[in-house]
Amino acid sequence: MARIALNARLLIPGRLEGIGWFTHECYQRLIAAHPEHQFLLLFDRAIAQEFRYGINASEVQLLPPARRPFLYDAWFDYAVTRQLKRWKADVFISTDGMLSRRTRVPQIPVFHDLNFMHHPEWMPGREAKYYRSRFPEFARQATRILTVSDYSRHDIASQFQVSLEKIEVVFNAPSSEYQPVEHLEQVQSQRDLLAKGNPYFIFVGSLHPRKNIPGLLAAFETYRSIGGVNDLVIVGESMWTDEMRNQHGVHFLGRMERKELATSVAASEGLVFIPWFEGFGVPIVEAFASGVPVIASNRTSMPEVCGGAAAALLEPDDHDGIAKCMKKLENDAAFKNDAIKRGLARASCFSWDDSAGRMWDAIEQVLEA
Repeated sequence: MARIALNARLLIPGRLEGIGWFTHECYQRLIAAHPEHQFLLLFDRAIAQEFRYGINASEVQLLPPARRPFLYDAWFDYAVTRQLKRWKADVFISTDGMLSRRTRVPQIPVFHDLNFMHHPEWMPGREAKYYRSRFPEFARQATRILTVSDYSRHDIASQFQVSLEKIEVVFNAPSSEYQPVEHLEQVQSQRDLLAKGNPYFIFVGSLHPRKNIPGLLAAFETYRSIGGVNDLVIVGESMWTDEMRNQHGVHFLGRMERKELATSVAASEGLVFIPWFEGFGVPIVEAFASGVPVIASNRTSMPEVCGGAAAALLEPDDHDGIAKCMKKLENDAAFKNDAIKRGLARASCFSWDDSAGRMWDAIEQVLEA
């Protein structure tokens, strides 16, 4: 029987973000699939019942809450180190990529992307400094490294001078909530709720410079100028400027519950997702699974995630090209239906069961070493 410790600090009820969902989907499957082993989830705040995954898993809250760079080291280097020793852990999995620098227990981090190495200006100064300082150390210290795309795998190897053989890919996947809509009434209901009854394109993501929201708005303005009639719904944090809010036909929404978000995506005319940088780009595969076409950026990991042909891939600053593609989806039913068919086929290539299995393979390699 192995004793496997899991970093669970991003499992926050009602506030799961991308890495939090990755953590939740993989951990619950790992624990269910391996009742012969013991798991310990390490939290830095109160433990919610929804993250108690099985009788072979226990939970512990370690202080202080690690929410700022100066507290990351205190939590990982001291609180986690002590707990790993006390519990006699055989391996430590950290899905946010951060590790203890003081433990001898084998560690497996998940590095989702290295945007902080390429564009530190996109992050708060202290966060960027911490990540750029610590993650090269973590890469060298890790027994194995997991990441979410082959693009990121090669980027990690290049940036941190580690062997590709040390790095395994564990893809993100769409959750089961993302399905095509079955009834036209559902589509109109979402249009009424989100876009004043109008058909709409959708963007899903956080407010972050790399998401290229100004470029998205510029492309939408061009789309409207060439006769496009669909609206644009932007789902994410609500910290938008008045200038953005005043653009005609654009609807800025805050955070949505997962089920509502899945319905909103499935009822859309298509996802327009044109970031400058992504380690994976989860909204792409969620849209594929929802049976809606995708217009995506041709940068970083996104062509890989799209399988080359499952989405329309364009430069994120090609506003005219993006606008014309939106207009073609609006007017050309055959083009739209072909995009939907390709997307559904591509979505079938990703599953959380497979991803949890890949994570277990890496753990098993460490346990058997």
